Amino acid sequence: MVQISELAESVGLSRATLLYYEKLGLLKGKRQANGYRVYTDADRQRLRLMQQLQAGGLSLEECRACLDGKLDHDVLEQRLETLEREIAEKTRSRDLLAALLGRSSLKGWHEEVERVAPDLHRAWLMTQGFSSEEAARVAWVSKDMNAHDDYMASFMEVFSELDWWGPATPAATRRALGMVPFAPQTILEIGCGPGMATMTLAEATTAQITAIDTDDGALDRLRARVATRDLGERVTVRNLDMAQLPVPDQPWDVIWAEGSAYIIGVERALTDWRKLLRPNGVLVFSEMMWRTQTPSDELRAYWASEYPAMTHVPERLAQAKHAGYRVLGHFDMGREAMDTYYRPLEAQVAAMEARLAGSRVLEDLRAELAAYYACDGLVSFEMFVLQKP
Repeated sequence: MVQISELAESVGLSRATLLYYEKLGLLKGKRQANGYRVYTDADRQRLRLMQQLQAGGLSLEECRACLDGKLDHDVLEQRLETLEREIAEKTRSRDLLAALLGRSSLKGWHEEVERVAPDLHRAWLMTQGFSSEEAARVAWVSKDMNAHDDYMASFMEVFSELDWWGPATPAATRRALGMVPFAPQTILEIGCGPGMATMTLAEATTAQITAIDTDDGALDRLRARVATRDLGERVTVRNLDMAQLPVPDQPWDVIWAEGSAYIIGVERALTDWRKLLRPNGVLVFSEMMWRTQTPSDELRAYWASEYPAMTHVPERLAQAKHAGYRVLGHFDMGREAMDTYYRPLEAQVAAMEARLAGSRVLEDLRAELAAYYACDGLVSFEMFVLQKP
């Protein structure tokens, strides 16, 4: 027979805990004439067994039921399911912390945050030291802030020799320009890349064009094109972040954004860029759109990770009208625009396959090319021409 303090010490519990067990009826000591409780070795073994049951995640009430009767398998099944859910949650927590520390990929996490909270995602990335443009590239391209620099180095190695950085054609640029109801004197081109659309705009208008991007390599290639065609007096090339454009002293006649509005989000672009246009000024942009209401599960899953904001033309038109624009026109740029971008990209990936072997860039570009073939007629680019009243 031992007193409560000795029993507590022998099983590694506190005296207060054993008194609580007494209150719950889990432990029943014998009170002596002097008022002290004493316990037998059977009590100690009961506590040991209870500790083993608790190690399985059972509550005190469930432990008492198991100690005083037959095991309730339904209770055990429920407790097992609860523990498995908790383990899964803890595993996800552990994996996320490891990824945030750079020990594994953050790709899935960035994709999910971009899907559920895109604006906050970009803002948070900026607090981690990325510019708004780089934050967009993390969200849309590398999808891993820890591996971003290495990923983008390989990614830009692929694209540095490509003229087209998105689906487009000179014919589509000219067609959209034909929907502008005046001869523009000033054009701001946002996300110009190496400048293929810039050159078409310069050839088709007499406007003063300011072309902006944040990739210095692309801007250097555009500057070379401008110099070759002696357009330096009409085309200005600048490194500017599309998410932080200053309001100009003289608002723009036309803002041109082929395949770039998605970087900051089309709805945000519609709102922010409207402020930069003069009254009756025009915004032209192109964007990937669904052409089907019933894509396969595989395609839906792919684009849910690559471009969760992709929608259908009627919804985008409704958003444009809600943002205060009049729709002057829109059209499907068709397979030719997709081929103009994807065929050279496919050839470049094939040429660099050995160099990129084992990289996530190669894996991602292969997946994009596979989607290009699978999406014929199901996904394509739409050009929108909108006017600010």
